[in-house]
Amino acid sequence: MQLVDAQTLASTRDLVWLSRHIAAGMLLGMQHSQRRGAGIEFQQYRSYEPGDSIRHIDWKLFARSDRYYVREAEQESQMHVCIVLDASASMAQPSFTYPQLTKLQYAKCWIASLCWLLHNQGDRFSLLALSDSGTHYLPQGQGEAHHRRLALELERLAAIGHWPGAARLKSVWQYFEQPCQVVLVSDFFERHDQGEISAFAARLHAAGRPCLPLQLLVEAEETFPFDGELKIRNPEATGMLEVGARQQRADYLRAFAAAQRQLTARFAGQECPLTSVAIEQPLEQSLRRFIDTHARLG
Repeated sequence: MQLVDAQTLASTRDLVWLSRHIAAGMLLGMQHSQRRGAGIEFQQYRSYEPGDSIRHIDWKLFARSDRYYVREAEQESQMHVCIVLDASASMAQPSFTYPQLTKLQYAKCWIASLCWLLHNQGDRFSLLALSDSGTHYLPQGQGEAHHRRLALELERLAAIGHWPGAARLKSVWQYFEQPCQVVLVSDFFERHDQGEISAFAARLHAAGRPCLPLQLLVEAEETFPFDGELKIRNPEATGMLEVGARQQRADYLRAFAAAQRQLTARFAGQECPLTSVAIEQPLEQSLRRFIDTHARLG
């Protein structure tokens, strides 16, 4: 199946059709794949707990992972996945290769596609989009109609403001009182003096709701391919900074690599590996990599 190109992602006004088209292609590919025990069947396993019968341990999965997992019955494995989306201004960053494609637009298509895969498993899903300009929440549900509601809610979102501070987040903790698996979608560009997104993920982890993180970047943020004089504007601050690209490249790349190592280590410490992708990458590939990284949710 031909992959959906960046121009289609950028210009689509029909998230329902696009996400179902992408998911259908992935499902077809998985049906023909020789791989087993991975892919979108992640919800069928959970960690072994004292009292579980050893008859339910998946020994083949143990041989691959050196950890005990229990295969659950289908009705037991249905779950609720809460998608938390960073809707702060930095998510409005466009690709330099495809200027019409932003991180937020890529995130919308990615989330809608993931939720259609979850629908095909009979799982429930919800959406929580956060910035200090407002909170958008779609309660958990399942089925085709709920997926259309999710797509409509995503289409309404704009990237603006900052990630909300602790005071503004007080009202959202109620959404995590019941068991759920959290998928956190962000570029994780946060103010060094506050680290609100990291604190949010850490609190969820402490409450037994660890986040599976997806980091969205543009290729230029990873490679800094610029030359000459640059005018740099922080979308979540005021003012403009003028720098010489050639003089700044080495320092930038060192600082970026250090920040990525720190972010990766932070989530590794929570046993939630970071999946970092550039939005120029085909969405099907990034979604499949995320699923393969987290061969089980919950």
